[in-house]
Amino acid sequence: MGIAIFDAMGLAKKNGKRRTKLIERQERLNEGLLAEAQAQERARRRAYGKALVPFAEVFSRLKNVDLPELAALAEPAAAELVDVEVRGIQLDAVTGVLTVVGGVAVGAGAAAGTFAAVGAFAAASTGTAISTLSGAAATSATLAWLGGGSLAAGGGGVAAGTAVLTGIVALPVLLAAGGFFEWKGRKDLRAARAEAAELKKAAAELRIREARGAASGKRSRQVRQLLNGLRKEIRRRLPSFRALVEGQEDYDAYTPEQRAEVAVLVGLAGVVAAVMATPLTDENGDVTDLSDRVVKDSRARFGAFVDAP
Repeated sequence: MGIAIFDAMGLAKKNGKRRTKLIERQERLNEGLLAEAQAQERARRRAYGKALVPFAEVFSRLKNVDLPELAALAEPAAAELVDVEVRGIQLDAVTGVLTVVGGVAVGAGAAAGTFAAVGAFAAASTGTAISTLSGAAATSATLAWLGGGSLAAGGGGVAAGTAVLTGIVALPVLLAAGGFFEWKGRKDLRAARAEAAELKKAAAELRIREARGAASGKRSRQVRQLLNGLRKEIRRRLPSFRALVEGQEDYDAYTPEQRAEVAVLVGLAGVVAAVMATPLTDENGDVTDLSDRVVKDSRARFGAFVDAP
């Protein structure tokens, strides 16, 4: 009986050390995931606010836009090599850009400032058009809409919308609660052995989450780098595009070279929309194969547009 007590005490001490290490690893994982999610959100907000919105504001002034022609011109030759599913995503993104932004140019009456990165308009849970909101109210409404609606309406609210915006769908899954490793101290050997088994299981599950976190972090960094590059390229081309539109708002009067200039910006905006509309992970936190293919395709398109005059 005395030996069992000492065994229980020794195992309990060992369990305590294991538990502390697991908690520390979980905290490091949480901190890394949150930091990357915040960096991803910043990259998307900058791409939206500093590139897509300014582009939309200029593009909305164009008249007599030939949308089918522009969509065709916005398809770089390099895109001919990608698979059908990814091309469909990219086509939908460009179509969304043209429908939302181009709708202004052809008299649909929508406001350019409401242009959404995924090519859609939305209303807040109150029924108020997000286009009529501004500042924090507009941001919260947009995030709640992305999250499936407000909490009161049965949706995921702002938190879920932020996860969608960052592209990390399963962030709540990866961010396991610290309480996962909380157990009350037990003194008997049987309880200590049971706790040891629980800790072993917890360690195995944590390794899986760490692997998922590493993979999603890598994909997130790839997307951030791509979005930052796209944003800079759009902004680099905006002054020339703005001067073109200010000099002549009738697209029908443009030369082939001028139409190609417009098409490049439409194509770049479409790439941004496609990247932002593709989740980085699935509901389990695993990085999706589709996001890998979209990133590779978007890089190829980006390179083709950068090389365009």
